[in-house]
Amino acid sequence: MRARGLLILGAILAAAACGPAAVQDPMQKSARRCGIQILGVQLMADGDVARLNYRVVDYDKAKVALRKSVHLYEGDRSRPLPVMATGRLGPLTQRPTRDGRPQFMIFTNPGRALVRGGRAALTIGEVRIEGIPVS
Repeated sequence: MRARGLLILGAILAAAACGPAAVQDPMQKSARRCGIQILGVQLMADGDVARLNYRVVDYDKAKVALRKSVHLYEGDRSRPLPVMATGRLGPLTQRPTRDGRPQFMIFTNPGRALVRGGRAALTIGEVRIEGIPVS
């Protein structure tokens, strides 16, 4: 009887291993349309600055997409958080690279709309990526 139970358990595990891969996260599915993988949003400077961390997974798509307007939002709010810019450097965003290393964009967080443990949304041109965790 015990051997039969082990045989059934083995069959279940084998069937599970042959099944379809885990369903892809909708957030990452939207991000891949732009050639990137979202790593999250990190608050810095006591919450006054938000750093969007991402990785380029398709250089050609990312190069085209990241030329478009990029806006970060707190949850469902309609007012975007602006990309931080300096007089000499301009917007604080990195150009896409082919090496797959983590990259970032810096946004100001006026009124501290983004909070730790919350969720953010990102628009790149017409693509909206929702559910980005804020840490």
